Parts: sequence; structure tokens; C-alpha cells
Amino acid sequence: MFKKICIVNGNEFQINQTEFHLEDLVDKFMEDKNIKVAVAVNNKLVVKSEWKKKKIFNGDIIEIVQPFFGG
Repeated sequence: MFKKICIVNGNEFQINQTEFHLEDLVDKFMEDKNIKVAVAVNNKLVVKSEWKKKKIFNGDIIEIVQPFFGG
């Protein structure tokens, strides 16, 4: 079985599927599905409507961030 390694928020993440999409990855990392997040793959923002189509490749760097309020 082919294994992909990507970096998610600075940590290695192993994918054991041949085809894996950004939406699958975000679902694995987000416990509360109601929290709004922004996601970048290789320093490019990916809008939520594209998460289902965006494939994750070996070596991709993904950042998942959520807004916080304060001053």
C-alpha cells in the first residue's frame, strides 16, 4: 500500500489511501465541525467550496487555522 506523508500544522501526517482530499483531512483534524476554519495548501488559500475537489499529494504542507477574537 502506498503511503503519503504531508505536513499539517507543522506535524507529519501519514495518509494510507491512494486518493485523499482536503475535506477528508480537515474532517480528521476538526472535532467540532461548527468551527469556521481557513485552510492553505502549500501557502495557497483553498476556499471551502473546493475542499472536496482538492487532492492531497505526498509532501504537501497544509495549515488549518481558525480566527480568534481579542485585541
